[in-house]
Amino acid sequence: MKKPFQIGLLFTALCLFLGLARADDTTTETRAIDARVVRVKLDGVIDLKLRRGDTPALNITTDKRYVSKVTAVQTGDTLYLDTESRGVKLKSAAVKVELVLPQLRELVSDGVGSTEVSGFSGENIDLTLDGAGSMKVVCDYKKLKANLGGVGSMHVWVTENENVDLDLQGAGYITIGGRSKNLKATLGGLGGLNAQQFKAEDVSLDLSGLGNATINASNNANLNLSGLGSVTVYGKPTTRNVSVDGLGKVSWK
Repeated sequence: MKKPFQIGLLFTALCLFLGLARADDTTTETRAIDARVVRVKLDGVIDLKLRRGDTPALNITTDKRYVSKVTAVQTGDTLYLDTESRGVKLKSAAVKVELVLPQLRELVSDGVGSTEVSGFSGENIDLTLDGAGSMKVVCDYKKLKANLGGVGSMHVWVTENENVDLDLQGAGYITIGGRSKNLKATLGGLGGLNAQQFKAEDVSLDLSGLGNATINASNNANLNLSGLGSVTVYGKPTTRNVSVDGLGKVSWK
């Protein structure tokens, strides 16, 4: 009975040793950027945490062997982040980027990884997920556009908003919360929309894909269903315009 126990202890110790050795191989490098940056475009294999701050800052944390393969290039108001040679080695090594910017107007992810954004506000922002992964955004913009053309999920919370425009043509799910005057959603891909916690006055929804949608409208609900998905409507809107040309249905809650 003692031998299996001893083997278990040795295995645990080995795992701890390997974990410590791997941690010792991690380094953080600071790259120079300036306050002109208001657009960020991602490629490669990167996990990004982006927050608002008065002083721009860019820190890259990864294995010492791969830090030179992480590129950060500022061209005018746009910052391009990428990992060279997107092979097996880089995919198995985590590249974590922490970015601080005073303002943000556009964020595009064409790579693989997770993106978290918080603290920003303004007039307009464009969010695009064309790669594979997730994007979580907590912000305060009057007008917001979000496009999911890749594979993954988008979670958006927005307040003090006038207009939100969502476009899902890929495979994934968009979850949105907050409050707005207008919500326009186009769902043509393989996935769905959860906007039950997003209280909008007017909602316009075009569903031609394979997913379902949940919305919350208090005034007008204009629904066009030509795909295979169904729609659930909360908020008891006073005006309801519905066109169903597919296999889906509309439920009113």
